[in-house]
Amino acid sequence: MFELLYLLVPLAVFAGWHSAKRRYKKQRSDKRDVSDNLVKGINYLLSEQPDKALEVFISHPEINAHTAETYHLLGNLFRNRGEIDRALSVHQNLLSRPGLAKEQKQAAMLAYGEDFFAAGMLDRAEAVFQELIKETDNGAEACNTLRSIYEQLQDWDKAIAVCLNSDTNNRMDHERFIAHYYCELAELALEKGNIHLVEKYIKEARKSYKKSARIQVLQGDLEYRQGNIKTALKTYQQAISQDARLISLLSERLLDTANQSGGTEQLQQFLSQLFLKAGDDKILSYWIELGLAHDTDENQVNIQTHAIENSSNLKALLSLVKLWQQDQPSEKSQQHYRVIEKVLSRHTQSQVEFRCTHCGYQMNDFLYRCPACHHWDTIK
Repeated sequence: MFELLYLLVPLAVFAGWHSAKRRYKKQRSDKRDVSDNLVKGINYLLSEQPDKALEVFISHPEINAHTAETYHLLGNLFRNRGEIDRALSVHQNLLSRPGLAKEQKQAAMLAYGEDFFAAGMLDRAEAVFQELIKETDNGAEACNTLRSIYEQLQDWDKAIAVCLNSDTNNRMDHERFIAHYYCELAELALEKGNIHLVEKYIKEARKSYKKSARIQVLQGDLEYRQGNIKTALKTYQQAISQDARLISLLSERLLDTANQSGGTEQLQQFLSQLFLKAGDDKILSYWIELGLAHDTDENQVNIQTHAIENSSNLKALLSLVKLWQQDQPSEKSQQHYRVIEKVLSRHTQSQVEFRCTHCGYQMNDFLYRCPACHHWDTIK
């Protein structure tokens, strides 16, 4: 009996070795199949045959960490090329695979939601991101995209809720966003004449980010609506002192409140002092265009001299030329200035007032949010 067992030991060892060898060969064969499929799919992509590439990747039966990453990159590639249907197919197929690791599934869900977002299917994207936020400990990316969705829908209350509930290191950015959202709500309430709500939203915006000059603008609008014209003028000036870009937004309101309150001289002094302090050519342009630069006192002469010597803004120089043209007594002198004005006007037609520092989009009116890349506070 013991002799028989002794003879079976080598046989058992051989059987174990042979089985292990077969498994190893099968694994190598599987890996080779995976590699061949990936190469085949990539070749289809390089040959501009995306449908065949998609068929190769989706029909592959097994998913591991490496192939999941390949799927993810492939779907993102399709989305970046504007082929949203193919991107959705890739990410949907990836999510349907059993045994997907938690991190891989979350990455696939994030990409899946971004596909819907890129396609403009905001309700579907919202549902995906909300589910993702519930399932993950770190949903910063999902929160940012969800916030962008609510911005597009102008659902400012939900956008505020996302910022308040998200766990992120960019707390300062979220405070700025929340202030903008409350300002948007305040503007809507002001249009409807709901003064109580305007006051409430301004208070909440200031609580979130008191450094925002936009809050001062809204406060000035509120004072104007309530008939406090002098206070409105003062508040607008405070906003411009805080952020000189706002002068293009507030120029008409400045002149209106100054004329109504008898504060034209005060406004003239404010703009001239602001120009001398900041050296901003745009301030000079509006100062002239508002008709506040006709006085010939020493301060005004100094400003004009400073402008003509240092200005790189052709629009500011054009404003000066128009001003000086009005003061010319003879028709011949005025004709000379008209020639200069014509030349400067031709060159200023191609000039833009503002540019987004994030995407480079150019515009002539100041906006709090870039209409191209949708970033806040990037307009310079």
